Amino acid sequence: MTLRTYELDDPVSSVMTKGTLSIKSSKNLKEAITIMSDFDVGSLLVTVNGNAIGIITSKDIIKVISQEQDLKKVKIKEVMQTPIIKINATETISAALLKMKEQKINHLIVVDGEKIIGMINPLNLLI
Repeated sequence: MTLRTYELDDPVSSVMTKGTLSIKSSKNLKEAITIMSDFDVGSLLVTVNGNAIGIITSKDIIKVISQEQDLKKVKIKEVMQTPIIKINATETISAALLKMKEQKINHLIVVDGEKIIGMINPLNLLI
């Protein structure tokens, strides 16, 4: 991996992952792991009735695995992070990094108005 050339005042939209994958909050962790593995992603938006209410990450899943719980019995809603933290697509990369640091998170949901258009995490800054 090499560092991508970018400026800290470039918009988040220039480095975000476009689109997002989601899972219903009523599904179990085994189902989340399957989706994350199939699409090679480290996080999923969590939805209820089509509305994003949280996020689940590989880090959340690892915590459950370390507790030796049955992944088919643990529901997404039991371990998801909520609320989701958003950033506008026109905000700068430096603003996104600062927000992630302040919130102690690794994923920000990128929005255009109220519409979710992507996600950014520190890996988006690497090629």
